[in-house]
Amino acid sequence: MTLMVRQLSPTTQGIPLEIYAFSADKRWENYEYVMADIFDHLLAALSHFDLEVFELPVSLGTK
Repeated sequence: MTLMVRQLSPTTQGIPLEIYAFSADKRWENYEYVMADIFDHLLAALSHFDLEVFELPVSLGTK
């Protein structure tokens, strides 16, 4: 199925990614496993490109 990734406009925290992934399997539990597997691969590959994950805490993101 289709997998699409795009970069959003850079921010002071980095470059956000938007990930669209689709699965032919419509069972919710299996879909969750597919999504988890995609993110496991992304997180494992970060160090190969000298990248880091950044998550803005909710308390800092809202004003």
